[in-house]
Amino acid sequence: MGHNALRGIPGSAQACLRLASLTLAVLLTAIVQAQVLYETGFEPDEGYDMQFTLAGQGGWLAEGTGGSGLVKETFTDMGNQAYVGFFPPEKDDESYLNLWRPITVPKIGAKRLKFSVSMMLADTEKEQRDEFRWSIYNSETKRLASIDFDNHNQEINFELDDGEGFKETEFSFERNAIYDLSILMDFEKNHWSAFIGGETIVDKQLLTTTGAKLDLGDVSAVWVIREVGKPGDNYMVFDDYKIEQIEVDKITPWLGENLAITMKNGVPVITLGPGKCALETSSDLKNWKVLTTSLENKTFTEADFNKKKSQRFYRLRLID
Repeated sequence: MGHNALRGIPGSAQACLRLASLTLAVLLTAIVQAQVLYETGFEPDEGYDMQFTLAGQGGWLAEGTGGSGLVKETFTDMGNQAYVGFFPPEKDDESYLNLWRPITVPKIGAKRLKFSVSMMLADTEKEQRDEFRWSIYNSETKRLASIDFDNHNQEINFELDDGEGFKETEFSFERNAIYDLSILMDFEKNHWSAFIGGETIVDKQLLTTTGAKLDLGDVSAVWVIREVGKPGDNYMVFDDYKIEQIEVDKITPWLGENLAITMKNGVPVITLGPGKCALETSSDLKNWKVLTTSLENKTFTEADFNKKKSQRFYRLRLID
């Protein structure tokens, strides 16, 4: 099965639509105001010391004895980063290291949360390559879901709590490349989605299939040793770790559920809204041009669309 390669796609805060080779894909994120519940950049002024493991600093905890710590300027001009992996565990029979920082979530109103992090998988100099994950746990330490970066085959997979193992996302990643990962969790509707930049990696999968408590305890960084007793010296570097509470009344609707794009007579027809928004287009995700606003039109037909173009991106930007 073919995989879509991700190459350091910049983060996006708008609702986006991509039209590429006439294949339609809806890329959904939302502009919202949010309350930060926890964030860190692992800097010295936050109390972090590069001489020590990350576990034991800043409230971070670990299960397992494998490597964790801090490095400087692995991400250029971003100061310190944290890492998990590289150093082997103290015992040969250890198969993983789970690294987490418990957070306090308000008891009222915390139904929709966003986790975001900048990350990179630094490759190994050995033949052994391992797996690195971000796992969502509830307040009862029950793992709800995970997204997995398999450094052996460079595939991105995900796992639910249904006991059926990992499922393919059909996306792959590049080693030693920086990605902006975000996970949106809707505990009220019992689903989660994951994004790298503006690309949807996992779309509205169940947070729990077993009736587990629907709340957040932490989002863990995990190193899974592929062959027990033979860990690679690969590792996951990460920075700008943040968990936010999204204000429910700012989402209209949550993740833009009613957005749509269709092809009619060879040109795209895009549904705008709900809410006040501007429709913009780009060919490179950097330079954007306004086509229309929802105040002018409810749908927009781009008559100038050239279907010979290899790709075209659209986004709906919320406006006041």
